[in-house]
Amino acid sequence: MIHIPEDIQKKISFLIGKSNQVSNAPVMVFDESRTKFLSDLSRELLSDPSIRQYPDAATFAFWCRSSNLNKIIKNHRTSRLRVGLGMVYHNSPSNVPVNFAFSLAFGLLSGNTNVVRLSSKESDSALIILNVISELLATNKYSEIRQFISIIRFDRDDEVNKFWMSVADGRVIWGGDETVSKMRSFQCKPRSREIVFPDRFSLCVINANKIVKVSESDLKNICQNLFNDVYIMDQNACTSPQLFNWVGNDSTIKKAKDRLWPEFSKYIRQIHSLEPIQYMNKYVDACRNALSNDNVKSVKHENNLLFNIELSHFNDKQQDQRGYFGTIHEISIKNLNELAAIIDDRCQTLTYFGFDNKELKNFIVSNQLHGIDRIVPIGRSLDMDVIWDGYDIINHLSRTIDIY
Repeated sequence: MIHIPEDIQKKISFLIGKSNQVSNAPVMVFDESRTKFLSDLSRELLSDPSIRQYPDAATFAFWCRSSNLNKIIKNHRTSRLRVGLGMVYHNSPSNVPVNFAFSLAFGLLSGNTNVVRLSSKESDSALIILNVISELLATNKYSEIRQFISIIRFDRDDEVNKFWMSVADGRVIWGGDETVSKMRSFQCKPRSREIVFPDRFSLCVINANKIVKVSESDLKNICQNLFNDVYIMDQNACTSPQLFNWVGNDSTIKKAKDRLWPEFSKYIRQIHSLEPIQYMNKYVDACRNALSNDNVKSVKHENNLLFNIELSHFNDKQQDQRGYFGTIHEISIKNLNELAAIIDDRCQTLTYFGFDNKELKNFIVSNQLHGIDRIVPIGRSLDMDVIWDGYDIINHLSRTIDIY
């Protein structure tokens, strides 16, 4: 048991969990009571009609359903004894608020007690999940799990962070590079383990010829998938595509653009809108981008919802050219290998359309790339998995005990 000093307690708001102590007892990986808890959490969330207003919360609820959990368990099946590390401290992100829930789920499945710090930034999606977690933990059915979950909030404070980092057996740090560096500056237990999710950059690659040839119904599906990648998190997630790479010759790429973007713009207008401040921020960013980068060829927008910023070439600060709320930076390349020039260890997710697995594997291996940890079809950039940023999170937050 970890006792929380009084001076630390006074600086923390305990949303869930005791204020004076927290367990550090490990249990077996994929403990049945925990998988049932997550399954019930999924069912309660999905039964709430208001969940439809919060697609990020709905995505988490869908991920927690029992069929998906059983799939994860099957993929991690082993005859060896595996238990959690003890207590894992999670520093959750502000840009994707519901990731606190995914982080908690990872910690529970891997057999740990979890202390999860919420961002100070309020989020309706996070609040919905938090309320259901609290309601479930208040029932007799899950009374034994209460000691394994603490959800807290506190203002930026080095002493509080220093305390949690000093007693944690594992730490999961979501945030920018600066946050990761700061958290690493605090002394940790010699055998504590670390998973960090710093700043990342994600891309999309599209085979122009395939766009030209797809049917009208398939084109509508492509628009729906692009909407999921770009607008559900307003390009705030690390997995959100920031640079769209058209592969093909110039004439084919023009035909593909002329076919896709008007249809995409039409699709967006039917189901989405922006707040005035979001449009203004997008417009200012586009202007600033055009003025400060020599590779901006044109900026086009049929309406406030979709901005297309065409680039003439990659530049040295390519990963700093980012957009939000539906800002498409796009560039034309002859083949996949040209993309290798800007791939480094900050690159996380590559979404694609019109390429097969063999082509994509060859692109990674032949170019000996240090970056790209996920390659998924368009529409699935936000799909969370226990394999994330190159980590097998379940294995990393647990230990294997050999018994001979």
